[in-house]
Amino acid sequence: MLQQRKRLNLTFITCLGLLISVLGTVLLPQDQQKTEAQRAIQVRTDQWLKVDKVTGNVKYRNLYNYANRTARVGDRLQTTSDEISTGANSSAILSVDTGVGSIYVEENTTIQIRSFRIAADNGRITNLFVPRGKARLQIRKFTNRGSQLNIQTPAGISGVRGTKYSITSRPNGNMVLTTFEGSVATTAQNQTKMVNGGFQNLTVVGEPPSTPVPISNDASLRYAINRQTTGSGRNIFFVGYTNPFNTVKVDGLEQSLDRSGKFSLQLPATSSLKVKVTVETSTGKIQVYEIPIL
Repeated sequence: MLQQRKRLNLTFITCLGLLISVLGTVLLPQDQQKTEAQRAIQVRTDQWLKVDKVTGNVKYRNLYNYANRTARVGDRLQTTSDEISTGANSSAILSVDTGVGSIYVEENTTIQIRSFRIAADNGRITNLFVPRGKARLQIRKFTNRGSQLNIQTPAGISGVRGTKYSITSRPNGNMVLTTFEGSVATTAQNQTKMVNGGFQNLTVVGEPPSTPVPISNDASLRYAINRQTTGSGRNIFFVGYTNPFNTVKVDGLEQSLDRSGKFSLQLPATSSLKVKVTVETSTGKIQVYEIPIL
């Protein structure tokens, strides 16, 4: 009986030891688990975007820090969902891990890591997501044919192997792509358009990319104001027209343009005597209009 009890105790101790061995990583303190997980990710991919410069209000968020904090030079985006967001009159510059180039993040823009992968020829594949805002990229040619840098927006995907271009994700999700040098492929709805240097195109959510057209530097604006007075009060409707590749802000608020460059908004009856409309072209030319509405 005593020997049987000893055998049972020995069996229990052996099983307990195996259980502790198997669950050892689970039983680690939470902070240590995060450190180990992050180290494993770094070893597996060794890919990242690094913050090189911060101007104004820029927020950084990563997998292990769900609350946004102020971005700092040296911060790295290296796991899925890591992101940088800029506020009004703010910007950031990011560098790609291999020194292949830089990403210039303009105001009111979010850039998020979708995934990092290694190609069959050991080339690096970087997939980013820009749900809003504008980014300019300066990327040299990759040394590995399998290397890629892809940017997805709600409307489609742009893929580049070495070029200078900008990508804008509008409030309505539409994407404007402008290529200054090289070539960029835009893909949506299973269709792809190549946008060569000196051209730009528009991708509307749910539709294939448009045919590229030469870059326009036209910041002109046409508009109409419709004033209506009813029993419930006064309504003011503002309708504007500009080049569909331009970015338009009314009193600092970015507007959504349709494929023809039209935008519209209803102004409150208590509006000031003027509205400020800012039109910016893809090349950075800015024209400001002070428009009387009363």
